[in-house]
Amino acid sequence: MMADMRGPGRDTELDVVIATRDRPADKLADCLGALWRQSFEHFGVIVVDDGSRDPVARRVEASHPTRPIRVIRNAESAGPAASRNKGVALSDAPYVLFIDDDCISHPELVARHHAALDRAAGPVVSLGPILSPPGRRLPPWTHWDADRLGREYARLGRGESTPAWTHCYTGNLAVRRADFLAIDGFDERLARQEDIELGFRLSRLGCRFAFDPVAVVWHDSDRTLRNWTRIPARSAHFDVLIDQLVPDSGRLSSVRADLRHRHRLLRLARRVCRPPVAHRCAVTGAIAAGCLLHALHADRPALAAFSLVWDLEYTRALAEATSASSGRLQRRPA
Repeated sequence: MMADMRGPGRDTELDVVIATRDRPADKLADCLGALWRQSFEHFGVIVVDDGSRDPVARRVEASHPTRPIRVIRNAESAGPAASRNKGVALSDAPYVLFIDDDCISHPELVARHHAALDRAAGPVVSLGPILSPPGRRLPPWTHWDADRLGREYARLGRGESTPAWTHCYTGNLAVRRADFLAIDGFDERLARQEDIELGFRLSRLGCRFAFDPVAVVWHDSDRTLRNWTRIPARSAHFDVLIDQLVPDSGRLSSVRADLRHRHRLLRLARRVCRPPVAHRCAVTGAIAAGCLLHALHADRPALAAFSLVWDLEYTRALAEATSASSGRLQRRPA
């Protein structure tokens, strides 16, 4: 199913591809509304409705009847990777920009990404910051996410860190459509971290990575604590899967090197909390302490508490996933 709402007589030099599923109507409306305030004019928007319970095409058409937008719907949910691939397949623009359906774009977002891609002499991937909305007091787990990303973006902006495939997030990423198609797009077997895996294959294609601190989106996350606590384990399992699907990515080697260089107190906590009961008590206690400290505006120790939660949950799941993967390989017939 596709609704075509492109305005007449518009040259489309870039398409913004947005995958959405069951996002509250006001969040998607805000996301699209920010795109209509862009300084750059020659772009279109492709929304892929990934089987939402309430189809989005009708309300998008009612809200934006004259805008350069196309809406396509999956009858059943196919996942973000497949949905974004479908959006790119619908595009005929030379460049595509991926943002999430709960992101608010800086007015220069499209212009900056278009300029980075258009002036490049060779294959390039354009990256921009994904920041929390200014002036908003976030829940402590969301604050932890925002703080981690914000510190890395600050290092990139100061030139202390080099943009690479590990910085590829579909909340704010632009690429030449020809390069995207040359590597067959997102791997639809991945339900998480498909953007980082895409980044690795783009680097293997010869793409360089460019970071523009002005090409900002503000991520208005409404993730619950329950959902957040599931992410570390899911990330660990998909890191193992990526390492299997793309062995030359060195994903697990990179992850293990990073874990070895974490704060010594985190490394000590892993050893102390190996028994399941100790692990559960430490995670539960750290969440409670982090929430209390955040309520008291003691942000630094609150962030440290949630770092402990992430580290314990991730490393435990990584050990389990690695062991299970090794067992499957050992049982595989010669």
